[in-house]
Amino acid sequence: MFQKVVSLVKGEFQPQAAFNDVAGIASFHRVQCSPGIRDAAMYIGSFLDKHGIEKEIMSFPAKSGVKWWSQESFHEWSCKDAELVLLEDGKRERLCSFQETKTSVLQRSAPTPQGGVTTSIVYIENATDPKAYEGMDVKGKLVFSRGDVSEIAALAVDRFGALGIVVDTLREHPPVRERCDLPDGRQYLAFWPADATTHKALGFVLSPRQGERLRKMFASGKTELKAFARVDSAFYEGTMEVVSAVIPGETDEEVVATAHLCHPEPSANDNASGSGTLMEAARTLHRLINEGRLPRPRRTIRFLWLPEMTGSYAYLATHEDKIQKTVAAINLDMVGENQDLCKSTFIVEKPPIAHPGFGGDLAEAILRYLAKEVPNFGGNHWSSLFRWTVSPFSGGSDHYVWADPSVGVTCPMLIQWPDKFYHTSEDTIDKVDPKMLWLAGSITASYLYLAATATPQDASYLAGEMATRFSGEVDLAISNIMDKAMSSIQDAPSHDSKLEALAKTRRTLEKRIRFLADRKKADIESLLRLTPDSEAFAAGRKKAVEFVEASAGFLTEKALDNLALVAGLGSASELPAPWDPPTSDAAVEARSLVPVRVFRGPFSGIARERTPELEAEFKAFREKYKEPAPSITLLQYWADGKRTVMDIADVLESETGFRNDEMLLDLVKLQAKNGIFKLKTV
Repeated sequence: MFQKVVSLVKGEFQPQAAFNDVAGIASFHRVQCSPGIRDAAMYIGSFLDKHGIEKEIMSFPAKSGVKWWSQESFHEWSCKDAELVLLEDGKRERLCSFQETKTSVLQRSAPTPQGGVTTSIVYIENATDPKAYEGMDVKGKLVFSRGDVSEIAALAVDRFGALGIVVDTLREHPPVRERCDLPDGRQYLAFWPADATTHKALGFVLSPRQGERLRKMFASGKTELKAFARVDSAFYEGTMEVVSAVIPGETDEEVVATAHLCHPEPSANDNASGSGTLMEAARTLHRLINEGRLPRPRRTIRFLWLPEMTGSYAYLATHEDKIQKTVAAINLDMVGENQDLCKSTFIVEKPPIAHPGFGGDLAEAILRYLAKEVPNFGGNHWSSLFRWTVSPFSGGSDHYVWADPSVGVTCPMLIQWPDKFYHTSEDTIDKVDPKMLWLAGSITASYLYLAATATPQDASYLAGEMATRFSGEVDLAISNIMDKAMSSIQDAPSHDSKLEALAKTRRTLEKRIRFLADRKKADIESLLRLTPDSEAFAAGRKKAVEFVEASAGFLTEKALDNLALVAGLGSASELPAPWDPPTSDAAVEARSLVPVRVFRGPFSGIARERTPELEAEFKAFREKYKEPAPSITLLQYWADGKRTVMDIADVLESETGFRNDEMLLDLVKLQAKNGIFKLKTV
């Protein structure tokens, strides 16, 4: 069944049609809660109507006072026009034009007075430092700087009375992107809802080339540059649209695909590519099923186009009855990159390991099948003509909401990363490759149909794939651990410090392998969600679990042998015992404190402000602990209302290697003040 489905899907999916859909979506200015993203939703709705696919365009209120789990709604924003014109030496030089380049304006900027204003641009090198404003008159002017726009606006506009800000920020992603690589690109920047509400600031975005030119003008002795600024924008109570399409199944269970529709025009790869691919995937499955080439699925297949994160919260919170009936999901984000131009790699990102699931392994199996493009002369090996990999969970898109254990839907993501043109005005349609749309669409449609129709035989096949790939996953984890430990072991200043480094590395290796084995076995058992049990399926699961356990034992021995070799020891028997964290007051308290999540789904900070007092506590926390804090996302995922802080410390260490009981305890308490947790003692 697996090969038949994938073969039919990849033959029916039309890459040029998907490319045309991507181009259509990229023509809309699709900022969240704006007229442009609504127009894009209607465009998709017309496509679905044309192909006879059942659809609904849901409308959610875009206004203050509405909440979906932890996600606050926010006002709609529209911008009709905006420009920034330099008025120097008797000339008019247009620096920014909303009509030409939507990202030349900070999204969700406040308006100028009608007709615009003539003012001055002043340069402050470090505009996030209050001391930089000493002796500077910025009231009613535009502050030119580089950095975080929210922090700059908080000082320049809120505190010192500036009209707005002008930035030439371009985030770098070495080695793929540095400022010099996109001299004329403009970074996609925005005042996110809380910032827009707080600051009511306006802003413009310059390219690196423009920014350097302005800096030279200031360096030549100019203290101010005369300029004209106009922003015709508005905030108001509006609506937020989510497009839903379905291919009805025989039961009330569902499988779901999501793609975020938002981001400024053009944002071709991010994420017109995911949205356009999903349109063609829906058409592909609809046609194959309607023509009888594929049987009607047992489960309903649902497609969702939505504002990133916000739309997932809104949909899930208003359809909680569907969550338990949703067997699997898949998320498409930035799938269309031309790899030569963007320097990207196609990735199946697996769901978080905190929630057992088969979704990542199913997507990986389909990708591996499609990657067999070119045989060698002997016909005994196949290679792909594109770059691809499979990665652990990282987050950053809608799958992190769906796959949260409190939601409980296994949901991998298809993405390409890195991308030289990510979140800039240079993310244009010429950077999109139809072949990559075909690849992502074929994986998506195959994944959906297989999850909607899986038989015990299909599930047994997947259990075998999951077990077979386990050794490679663990081997990669071992390699990463050894790479980090190498210098601390070989460059240890004393014998005692070397023994401590070896003991800590041994602990990390043993815990990580045991953890990965236990989680993989839970993933295999999750296949019972996919299909009813049978004698053959039970036997297949048992074999897969036994293989994982045997592999874990062998890999542990291999890892310890390698560790001994690195340390210059004769054998693993000469290694010190695994390190044991010392008992501390924090550890004692951590054993008795249980964080209970207040909201379903990950806590959203969008449209939510911290008090100055709480912000000061977060700053003090960062100053106290110089090392990076553990991921707040992973912390939430493991907080199931039963685990103590110490239990969470153990699983976080097993997953990531992080161990600092005092820091974790302080972080949990701080996030309780932030509204993420309630705390109970046991």
